[in-house]
Amino acid sequence: MIKLRSLAKSQGDRISKEQVKRMFLPLNMEEGHFLLIYRYLDEEKVKVFETDSELDESSNDKKASSLKMNSDDSEYLKMYIEELNLLDIPSKESRSLIIEEILNDRSRAGELMPNLYLREVVDVARLYEGQGVALEDLVGEGNVGILTGIKMLDCCDSVEEVEEFMMKMIMDSMEAVIMDKFSGDDFDIKVLERVNDLNDKAREMAEDLERLVTVEEMAKELDTDEEYIRETLRISGNSIEYIKDVKNNP
Repeated sequence: MIKLRSLAKSQGDRISKEQVKRMFLPLNMEEGHFLLIYRYLDEEKVKVFETDSELDESSNDKKASSLKMNSDDSEYLKMYIEELNLLDIPSKESRSLIIEEILNDRSRAGELMPNLYLREVVDVARLYEGQGVALEDLVGEGNVGILTGIKMLDCCDSVEEVEEFMMKMIMDSMEAVIMDKFSGDDFDIKVLERVNDLNDKAREMAEDLERLVTVEEMAKELDTDEEYIRETLRISGNSIEYIKDVKNNP
């Protein structure tokens, strides 16, 4: 749904039912499910059109303006928006014409495409903000997504396909860095839990025996192998003081 909302936002809070259905095509959804999606979009103040052509006609009536700064934008984003507003970034209507040029001569993609979606990167970054990745990193990844997408335009045969593909590349790039962040945090948490768990059990056993315990004893107590205990000791920096590793520290 975030991708759907981002696509609509990139089109001036407009979207067509045909675009929605294409986005959810792999799920083989029933019409009743789409009605719920349309209701959600309506609650989000997104105008839903029946067809792509109706959407295009509406978009042609609404000229793109400079990026607006929100009161809660970070200082970084405000400075970045100021810089973007100094650039000659084409309106959405002009962008469609430029994309048509590129489709007729794909060798010009690297020359004409880079600046076309810089506004959209900011809009999408705002949506993903607060998910553990700095805003400037989200913007940077979104811009990388643009450059990556430019190299893969052979898969697109129309202006509409290019628009959707480029937005997907921007969002996928940001989501990837967010997932990397979460994966790293999750790994750190699991490692910390593993070390703490061994430390607690070793302390209890050492207090009962009134001496340090060996790796062999801990492995038998926890019904695991000795290498698991030694690996956990290495991860902890050998900071578990209740265990004596006779093999490695005679």
